[in-house]
This record gives sequence, C-alpha cells and structure tokens, in this order.
Amino acid sequence: MKKLKKFLLYFISIILALQFLLPLIWMILSSFKTGEQINRDLDTVYAFIPQFKNLSLHSYTELLSMYNIFKNMFNSLIYASITVIISLIINSLAGYALAKFKFPFKKYILIFIIALMIVPMESAILPMFLVVNKMGLINTLPGYLLPGFVNVMNIFLFRQYFMSFPKELSEAGKIDGLSDLGVFFRIVLPSSVGIYVTVGILTFLASWNDFLWPVMALSNSDLMPVQVALNAIFSDQAHIFRNHIMAVLTLVTIPVVMLYIIFQKYIVEGTARSGIK
Repeated sequence: MKKLKKFLLYFISIILALQFLLPLIWMILSSFKTGEQINRDLDTVYAFIPQFKNLSLHSYTELLSMYNIFKNMFNSLIYASITVIISLIINSLAGYALAKFKFPFKKYILIFIIALMIVPMESAILPMFLVVNKMGLINTLPGYLLPGFVNVMNIFLFRQYFMSFPKELSEAGKIDGLSDLGVFFRIVLPSSVGIYVTVGILTFLASWNDFLWPVMALSNSDLMPVQVALNAIFSDQAHIFRNHIMAVLTLVTIPVVMLYIIFQKYIVEGTARSGIK
C-alpha cells in the first residue's frame, strides 16, 4: 500500500510537470523548424518529439541577420543585474530594520508598505514618469533604473524572513563588538542566502520581463531592453514568421531557465523560510 501511494504521488507529479514542460519543449523544437514543418507537426506527436533530420538553425540565422537581439538581451542582463544588486541591499536593510529595530511609527510604516503591495504598477507608472521627467532623467539609465531599486513586496518578504532570524546570533555579534551594520553584513547576510537568492530571482525576472516602463522611460534604440525588442520583432509582419518567433522566444527564455536550474535549491529554501505562498 505504501509503495502504491508513492507510485501514485510520482505519477501525478510527472503529469503535472509535463503540463508545464510540454509547451516549453514545443517552443524549443519549433524554433529549429520551418513554418511549414511547424504547421505539419502541430497535431502530431512530432510537435514534442524531435526528428533530427528536419531540424536546422535556419530560423536563428535568419532572425539574427535581421535583428541584433543579443544586444538587447545584453542590455536587459546589465539592467537586471544592477537592479538585483542594489535592490537586495536596500530592501533587505529596510526589511531587517522593520523586523528587529524599534523606532517611532514602525507599525504605521509596515501598514503603509502592506497597503502599497495591493496597488497595481499600472496605476503608479504615470506619477513615476512625471517624477523622473521632473528630475530630467527621462531617456537615461539612472532614470530607467532608479524606480526598480525599492520594492515593497521585497521589503515585506525580507521582513518576514528576518522575523524568525535567531536573535542569539545578533546578540553574540554585538558582544564581539560589532555595530548593527556589522551584525547585518557579517552575520545576518551570510546566513540568509536562500531568501536573497529567491528575492534576487524575482527581481531579475521583473526587470527582465518589464515592458511598459522601458517604453515610457527610454527612447534611444541602443538602450532598449529585450522585451521592447520583442515587441518590435512581433510587429514586423512582413519578415517575421512563426519559426522566427519561436527562435527569439527560446533565446529570451534560456537565461530564465538557467537561473531556476542553478538556484532551485535556494529558491525552495528561501520560499519556505519567508512564507511565500
């Protein structure tokens, strides 16, 4: 009976996993086919099983000859990396202060942060644009990057995590002569890899997939991130076909998949410890 339950659990898990993996497999295989082959294999098992004799890099060579998608991917990678590094420092410090320190109006600040979590980005983007424009930073990298450095959701996640951080470790650091910042950077931060990786990946994905803000904040084509480039590619009905779309989507998806593969252990740990549902 125990073996049967274990078998059923694995079987159900595999079925659920396939529901998420099959579209990804179809996209990757289709990127190596022509448009006619994609249509021909669409209702057959060969949409998910490779026929190596029919696969080629033709879609990629055509796409890269028309668009410098790697430049836009590099832009997004740089923007996302900068945003992750700076936002992790700022948001974790804010979350740590809310979790461990006592100061005036702390309760109301936390309530304000929780209230802001339900405000959709679309309702705040126009005021954000007006502020950045008033600062004279529109169409500049600082103006594009600055709004992404603070995120109320990330502050709350860090706060939830640090609430359960053992106070004995912090007290031991203070006994050794460390300041509050010293305790944070030398004890708390090295012991909290899981939550940092989890929030870092969420921040990276938000930056990598962002479309609306870069369209408003940037007009220089050399600075455009990959999502804006994707929109331009999809709009080119005269030269872009289904196989090209699959090729460019595969290229854009690879960094995200690699992140999950490399850091999946820390994502699970950080998710469990911070209470993400």
